[in-house]
This record gives sequence, structure tokens and C-alpha cells, in this order.
Amino acid sequence: MREPTKVSRGLSLPRQMGGADRGLAIANGTLTLLLCYTSMTFAFLPVGFIIHWVLRWKSSRDPWWRDVMLVYNHYPDIHEPIPSGKFSARFKRPYGFDQDLPC
Repeated sequence: MREPTKVSRGLSLPRQMGGADRGLAIANGTLTLLLCYTSMTFAFLPVGFIIHWVLRWKSSRDPWWRDVMLVYNHYPDIHEPIPSGKFSARFKRPYGFDQDLPC
């Protein structure tokens, strides 16, 4: 029987930069720098810090929130009052994504 191996928490989490999701942190930093460069002022710097803080807060609550939303956005958000040809499991959201849940 194999013995359980401890895995570092950092290896099991998504890649982050400054506590926020890496892709979103890079996009936020790039947009902030471009806005500061084109406006020739540092007025947009606090806006970039606030956005990064929000991304960091969101990632601290649930590190997988972005990956879950990417999967969620692939499913349609269509209400079919009458069953039709498209009424199959392929076009339904998975359970837990507001599908088949009581309102």
C-alpha cells in the first residue's frame, strides 16, 4: 500500500501573482500602465491598485473562481418553456449552476 504524500498548498492552487489570478493580474497591470502612460499622469494608479485588491480578495475567498466561471460561461442561459428539439442534456447547465434548483 502506498503511503500518502504531502503536497505543498502552492502546487495545488492556480497560478497567482500578488495574491490574484496571474492572467488577470497581468492584464490589470498592463492596462493600468497603459492608462498612466497615455494620460501622462499617475491618476490611474490607485484605480489599478483597487482592482488588484478586489481580484486578490476574490482569489483569497475562492482560488478557483475564475476557472469555475470559465466553465459556467460555456453553458447557455436559455429558458425553454416548451420542450423542443434542443431540450437535451447537452444544452442544460450542470447541477449547481442554477439548473434544477428551486427558486
